[in-house]
Amino acid sequence: MEEIKNKVSDILEKITSERFFYYYIISVMLALPITEIFDEFHSQAFASQPIIVEMAGYFGIFAFITHFLRHQKIKYYLSDLLYFLLFIFALLSAVFSINKQETWHGFNYDEWLFNFVGYFSLMLAGTMIQSKQLRKNILSVFVIVTIIQSIVAALQTVGIYIVEAYFDTTTTMENKITYGLIQNFNWYAGLSVLLFACTSGVFLYTNNKAVRNITYAVSMLSFYTLLSANSRLAWVGVAAYLVFLFVSIAVMKFKDLDKEKHKSIIKRFSLLIIGMCAVLAFAILVCGRVVNKIAQISAEISNAKKDNDVKDLGSHRIHIWKYGLKSVPDHWAFGIGLDNYKDVFLTSPDYDPKMFVQAKGHNEYIHYLVTQGVFQLITYLTLLVYTAVTGIRNVIHNEDKEERFITWIFLGMFFGYIAQAMFNSSIVNVVPYFWITIGMCLTHKNQRCFGYSKQKKEKGIS
Repeated sequence: MEEIKNKVSDILEKITSERFFYYYIISVMLALPITEIFDEFHSQAFASQPIIVEMAGYFGIFAFITHFLRHQKIKYYLSDLLYFLLFIFALLSAVFSINKQETWHGFNYDEWLFNFVGYFSLMLAGTMIQSKQLRKNILSVFVIVTIIQSIVAALQTVGIYIVEAYFDTTTTMENKITYGLIQNFNWYAGLSVLLFACTSGVFLYTNNKAVRNITYAVSMLSFYTLLSANSRLAWVGVAAYLVFLFVSIAVMKFKDLDKEKHKSIIKRFSLLIIGMCAVLAFAILVCGRVVNKIAQISAEISNAKKDNDVKDLGSHRIHIWKYGLKSVPDHWAFGIGLDNYKDVFLTSPDYDPKMFVQAKGHNEYIHYLVTQGVFQLITYLTLLVYTAVTGIRNVIHNEDKEERFITWIFLGMFFGYIAQAMFNSSIVNVVPYFWITIGMCLTHKNQRCFGYSKQKKEKGIS
């Protein structure tokens, strides 16, 4: 009996180890695109991915309950508290949903309760990764995911694909728009912002010549498929990422960054911009991309002025946001129901069966507010602000230059994603990568635990 207890104890100890959380993260990262490939070989699409993230939710919450029960004297961080609050408010949103059938049994591209638990758990797992080598390995897996997605997407631009796009099939296939292994061009555009920021970030900061050359080529391919997604939200994400790079490179000039290294980063940044301009020119002049979206912007603005109505701006996003926000006063605390955005139209007194209806808010922040309530939105925004502050502080003050650059890369990915999220939706096969990015910015060695000031005072540290 004692031997069995010891074996169980050893297993539980491994489940709560840094290496377990590392394998947990990379397993989800690789499983999402790889299982989609096999799904498509069997003429399926978007079948395994929601289930993988749901399983990650069950594994994650079990691992963290075990972790906190077994290590009662561990330090606690704000990220731990936010994890708990995110879970509680998502659960309350599901419990008080006005459409419980849809909340608990919805499918298509609905996000289930344990999909959200999977997101939160991937974030918290990221905070557990202290090893610099493991953090570098996770960046390497991001590069592998970029290669897989970008190759599949690039082939789609010349009409080579495994199966047709599952969502918006006609528009996507007729115009050879990229959707990668994500099944929707907008969703792929959002993911490609994150992946482009990763590969171009590695290119900017690596000391390895081979890695530098490979990541430059991959980032250009990723940027080409990003443009070929024909989605304006990706432009917003890339613009935010480039602003982040420009500002951070300028700031680091006045810090203790080695002058030669800083000069090298500036040269690479210039090469990155030149490459992006070349790819953009190719996409416009040869492939006929971008121009049609600019024309669409012009047409939307013109129609809005003519009709004195802005509801159709941004591919009907104003219309979607308007109906969502109108529902908030009646469901302000816990939202209309976990991921049940469609109900804001169906329950509206202005509802007309012929009206344009959407199941997603096309703005992650409004979506959180409308479906999960004001408490969840505050918790989520607090997490984002805390991530930005913690990451920036680490980049500025970390004396380990390599660790500084790792966080710098993840921060670039973070800022690119949160910008495009103002016009995109949280989707189960994309957003896990963002939650992992948050966790990588919030690794415990970057945070200050609760009671940090008291501990400093007791030790006599100024």
